[in-house]
Amino acid sequence: MNTTSPAKVIGLDSYRNHTHGEDDLTSISRLALKLQQSIEIELLLGTFCEETSLLVPCDSVSYGNDNQSLNFQSGKPQAHHCKYSLDLQGENLGEIVCSRNKPFSIRETNLIERLLSLLIYPLRNALLYQKALTQARRDPLTEICNRAAFDEAINKEYSSYHRHQADFSLMIIDIDHFKAVNDTHGHIAGDKVLKSVASLIRSTIRRSDEVFRYGGEEFVVILSNTKQGGAKFIAERVRKEIEKLTVSLRQEIKVTASIGIASSELMQNVTDTLEFADKALYQAKEQGRNQVITCP
Repeated sequence: MNTTSPAKVIGLDSYRNHTHGEDDLTSISRLALKLQQSIEIELLLGTFCEETSLLVPCDSVSYGNDNQSLNFQSGKPQAHHCKYSLDLQGENLGEIVCSRNKPFSIRETNLIERLLSLLIYPLRNALLYQKALTQARRDPLTEICNRAAFDEAINKEYSSYHRHQADFSLMIIDIDHFKAVNDTHGHIAGDKVLKSVASLIRSTIRRSDEVFRYGGEEFVVILSNTKQGGAKFIAERVRKEIEKLTVSLRQEIKVTASIGIASSELMQNVTDTLEFADKALYQAKEQGRNQVITCP
């Protein structure tokens, strides 16, 4: 653990406006026990922040881990802060930053370091668990989310629709004549096409949209809070970008895609959205490919 000078602070939901005159061994023991009871990263960090604020008053505690793109924040950052880099046998576990509106004393920073020593092993286990969950939801070839992740995400979208009537659209994208690419140029070329198309879709859609590899050469995009008109606009933009794509491997391979769209606003049952998007995709391929069809 290294204490460093001022750095970026993100922030603490429940600031506790009191402190202890000396180390509270009972509280420290309670923290050690609580940290052993969860492997969920957010719950673990929330427990640490809450218990730490009981012993060392601070307005914000934040955690960041660039390697796993993780950020946890609670509270409002203040001018005075101390930053700790967490390290376990050479493995960087991320950084913790505590802040408040007055300087920390040496006794307080020593206590924070003692508390952090209790966090290191539970945090390492939680990070391993988080990494395993992420990998289980990711397609290893294209590095986008997979079918299992889509099933989870679409169920959340259905729930959001039923609770808030928040319209959404689905877009199914199928690479045209993909079997011919594999047969003519080989599976290495086919893999490169898949990776190129996945990357292009991800960079073309909005940040709020999610793209998944649904299977084979098919991709599905969930467009939250989007009606049919907006979905068609985005789909056309994706189709045009794919049409411009050229994949080079010994020779240049031109790529096009057919896209089917269905929107919840037109569905009597939103769980039919995927089925209707698939029907629209089939129609696009039947009508000559490299086009966008909406359904119904």
